[in-house]
Amino acid sequence: MALLNQYRAAEVHGTGVIMRLGRLADNLELRNNLSRHLRDEAVHAWLWTKAIREMDGRIVEVDEPYQTLLGQHFGIPRTLDELLALTWVSERRGCEQYKEHLDVQDIPAVIRRTLRGILKDEIWHVSYINEELQSRAMRDPRIQDIIDRALVADKRTMAELAEIAAVRQGTASGAQA
Repeated sequence: MALLNQYRAAEVHGTGVIMRLGRLADNLELRNNLSRHLRDEAVHAWLWTKAIREMDGRIVEVDEPYQTLLGQHFGIPRTLDELLALTWVSERRGCEQYKEHLDVQDIPAVIRRTLRGILKDEIWHVSYINEELQSRAMRDPRIQDIIDRALVADKRTMAELAEIAAVRQGTASGAQA
């Protein structure tokens, strides 16, 4: 259930980021895409909430969701381009994790159904943000530096999350002994 709460927390956090991006958007197509994306994030949070409850689980707050750590490793995003790069990296990471989870053989049908439904939207999120960033990078080569910084922040975040998981696993193993 902890992983599903992580997924839910990521979608809730994403809703707030997309709202901020919507206020900063500087062209009509981006505004339109962000409006659809905002709807998707809210629906995804609800779908995870519904799945958790359907499995008789509890909704719990997540102390250090991926996006929080990503922001710590990147720094406070100050521009639309930085927010777009961080959102793109985060959406890519979400797609990877959802696809990996779908590959697990014995997951409950409710989780498989939820992952499949959400993944369609997530793939589109990655695509439209990537197109926007690439278009901006054609006009301003500094955008690639921002994207690279976001990718480095993602790698550092995943390393930190792996360390946290290892410590928790060690703690859990020690408690079982």
